[in-house]
Amino acid sequence: MKKLIMPLLLAVAVLFQSCEGPEGPQGPVGDELVGTTFDLEGVNFTAANEFQYGLTFADAKLGVDVLESDAVLVYINWGTEDVNGTELNAYRLLPQTAFLDNGILTYNMDRTARDFSIFLDGTVDPAKVDPDYTRNQDFRVVIIPSDFALRTAGQVDYSDYNAVVKAYNIDESKIKVVKAN
Repeated sequence: MKKLIMPLLLAVAVLFQSCEGPEGPQGPVGDELVGTTFDLEGVNFTAANEFQYGLTFADAKLGVDVLESDAVLVYINWGTEDVNGTELNAYRLLPQTAFLDNGILTYNMDRTARDFSIFLDGTVDPAKVDPDYTRNQDFRVVIIPSDFALRTAGQVDYSDYNAVVKAYNIDESKIKVVKAN
């Protein structure tokens, strides 16, 4: 019996070694994954616009089709740093909070299937906030088709802009610039 068990165990091990499970989801490949990426430059939050700025996806400035299920990620340019003669932007995913002397200011966003808006929120009166926080703000918007966002769920840290660029192979030299005003 002992002589029979060893060859049987070896045969079972070889059998399971050669088995394959179901194929996993395909990872991101090429530029075709990202529906649209664009910069939104010079956004001013004022009392006149109720401290918000919005765009319709079909607007002539954008002209993109967005499904309700697509992921719309909005990043604020939180600062620029010069590294060896190259400007590097620090992007932070909204909502983003600034802790000010007179309260908390939050840059937030919402979206529907046809538009999105970026607005100021928090405990501070936005009319009393330093213009550095309310004028000429720059944002980067990344729209990821839902089927790709679902395939990479849990694999990409969307709060890390650089991880998104890498995962979706975004060519930053080809990002469209949209002037807010």
